[in-house]
Amino acid sequence: MESSAHQLEIVSQFTRQSRPFAEMAAHSESRSFEVFRELGSFSGNEKVLDSGCGPGLVSLYLAEFVGEINGVDLTPAMVKLAAENASKSGIMNASFLQGNMTFLPFPSGHFDVAVSRYAFHHLEHPAAAFAEMIRVTRCGGKVIVVDVTPEAQKRNAYDCFERLRDPSHTSALTLEELSLLGEEHNLKKPDVIEFGLEVDVQNLIASSFPEEVSRENLVQMLADDLRSDNLSFKVKNEDGSLTMTFPVTAVAWRLS
Repeated sequence: MESSAHQLEIVSQFTRQSRPFAEMAAHSESRSFEVFRELGSFSGNEKVLDSGCGPGLVSLYLAEFVGEINGVDLTPAMVKLAAENASKSGIMNASFLQGNMTFLPFPSGHFDVAVSRYAFHHLEHPAAAFAEMIRVTRCGGKVIVVDVTPEAQKRNAYDCFERLRDPSHTSALTLEELSLLGEEHNLKKPDVIEFGLEVDVQNLIASSFPEEVSRENLVQMLADDLRSDNLSFKVKNEDGSLTMTFPVTAVAWRLS
């Protein structure tokens, strides 16, 4: 279970971030949705969990391809926005509720597939959230996790920057660490897809709510990393506009 203090930090950050997060174009980038379909191989009848669903972007995308999808998120503002978005889009097979990823309010084996996107790096205990996804997924089902995976030698610097930008960030798992989550549960080698998520620096920082540094400081830190790439963001300057690329990995396990 996440500590009470950290849960409050998550809710504080994402209450403010809910609409900016939902409206940022990068969070609806097609590749970050398509990997779920590629790894899930949905038939159209599945019951799916979206753990740490945020404003419901993944849930609403997948709703067209599955039987039903249930989103869970710790932040009430995110849950409310997800439900509003589903209603506005006329999507009837998606529902959302407030809950903790490390203590899901569902019985064991309830879902055919459990998915999560961009949530594990906000958790103090990602392995506990992963275990819960496994618990609520039936034998023969799938668990799919998509999250940022910085290079191992740059992870500490990456985490330091991200904690300044968003204090609810804890630590990102490396590709190896994310892939190895299944070993503790005796799962076979997972399927893996790596990709980059390019974002406009100004847009990202404008939607962030740092507490210890200014937004201008964060932009300068990224500008200073342009050539060295110590932060694992591959920052680029394109006609005077900075872009950065989050290293992302999608990992899928079949439960046996």
